[in-house]
Amino acid sequence: MWEFLERSVEIQISNTTRNVTLENPRTYFYSGHSSFPPRPSVPPGSSDTCQFSSPPFCGCVGVLVYEATAFTVAVFFSNPLDYNRFPMELGLELSLVKAHLGRLEDTYTRMSQMGTLPTSNGTTAGCHVTLDNCQEPVQVSVGHVKVTATMSNTRRSIIRVVLEEEECSGKEVRERLLFYQTPKELI
Repeated sequence: MWEFLERSVEIQISNTTRNVTLENPRTYFYSGHSSFPPRPSVPPGSSDTCQFSSPPFCGCVGVLVYEATAFTVAVFFSNPLDYNRFPMELGLELSLVKAHLGRLEDTYTRMSQMGTLPTSNGTTAGCHVTLDNCQEPVQVSVGHVKVTATMSNTRRSIIRVVLEEEECSGKEVRERLLFYQTPKELI
């Protein structure tokens, strides 16, 4: 009966890389909970789906973070109850310095206040969009990794995230192999 007053966000993540495994998923919810949690790891060439829901009369707002050997990636989502007061939002942040391993509440706050212009400082890149009738993809790239996401603007929203390696020259291939094989302590 109250179904129209509930919000959910389903995140479908596809790892199309050859060498990168996403691990140790973490979530933070400003509003909502995990109704179908993410798998502990998403190996190369595989996919995973998780779902987050809200109780009646609340929106579903939060952050999902995955860790890889050389980076972390965070997905910010907001599917509010009242679309007249609050917009639907999608954000991505990719960090070579693993900026998402601290308090996830801090990551959520930073990403929820991120403007709509892409940001990058060489080791961390972020992008944030507000959804309306026209939807657009969000894309961030740092080093040899690119992450792209789209989000539907419905009360049962679906976010599709694709992690991929960017093409590079022969010299960059050698650097990439060293990059992925470098022990964590040296990064």
